[in-house]
Amino acid sequence: MAQDEDAASLSGGFDLIEMRTGDQGDAFLWDGTFSYGDSTNQAMLVFQGGGALNGQIDEVQARLFYGRTIGENTVLLAGVRKDFKPHPRDAHAVVGIQGQVGSRMSWESYAFLSDKGNLTGEAQVIYALPITGRLYLEPRVAVGWSAQSIDAEAIRPGFTEGEATVRLRYRLTDKINAYAGVVHERLLGETRTLARSQGEAVKSTVAVMGFGFSL
Repeated sequence: MAQDEDAASLSGGFDLIEMRTGDQGDAFLWDGTFSYGDSTNQAMLVFQGGGALNGQIDEVQARLFYGRTIGENTVLLAGVRKDFKPHPRDAHAVVGIQGQVGSRMSWESYAFLSDKGNLTGEAQVIYALPITGRLYLEPRVAVGWSAQSIDAEAIRPGFTEGEATVRLRYRLTDKINAYAGVVHERLLGETRTLARSQGEAVKSTVAVMGFGFSL
């Protein structure tokens, strides 16, 4: 009997396991995604977090989605998000979309509705630029937004933060890569104005190094 080419399977891994070094100290973070399903229907778990190096973990977040593929390169997502740190009681309903343009560019966008009624979101674009067979440059641009003020998090309506990164990745094997790069983060809009008025830092640039792996 021929094997079902569209049988359900487990895939994913950790895209980022990295250390960041800058003027405000050293930090580490991780970002992993695992999915189980076929080419049409998937269950997806996203696990993110980080904190100061040699210190406590400051942020831990998990997202659980049901994904439905539409077309060839687009996945619609619906699910929940749970923040374990820094706000252990926060939970969100989530809708999102992921897509790919050709073999080099991918993008994703999410909207979060918290159990307190706050609507926020984020979006990201990633590009992979080959240099050699194993070496490639990976620029990313991400932005966050909020539909309203969230005083507990010093957030104001509009675009709230942006991040631009460039990582140079080297494929050690088909499933493991190592990288180094630079990350620039800054607050945006009224959130930036509020932070500046309170004497908070509104931008930072840090060096990063780390690795990623897939199943």
